[in-house]
Amino acid sequence: MDKKLLKEILAAHADRLVRGTAEGDEALDLSDAAELASLLGVAEQVKSTLQPVSPARSFETELKRELLTTAYLRRAEGYTPPNPSRDLLILAALMTLFISILSWFLARRLRGQTI
Repeated sequence: MDKKLLKEILAAHADRLVRGTAEGDEALDLSDAAELASLLGVAEQVKSTLQPVSPARSFETELKRELLTTAYLRRAEGYTPPNPSRDLLILAALMTLFISILSWFLARRLRGQTI
């Protein structure tokens, strides 16, 4: 049997299985295709074994729940979030200190050269 025809028949059968309208070898003359008959049988067995998945929670709901749980646990542990304004103040103070020390060294060096 032609592979392209085999694929088309299997795709049509899979569509009927998904819709729930496939029953046996319905109206297919499978007398000349033992391979096709076995493949259709396997497809029906797989379909009967699989259970439809209906997600109880969507991704967004699950993510929200996890984030709220994490926030609650952090609060219970005493976690304090970073304070950007405090960090900026510390950075500005360190930069000022660095510049003042650098200026002091440069002034001392220049004073030593002129004497």
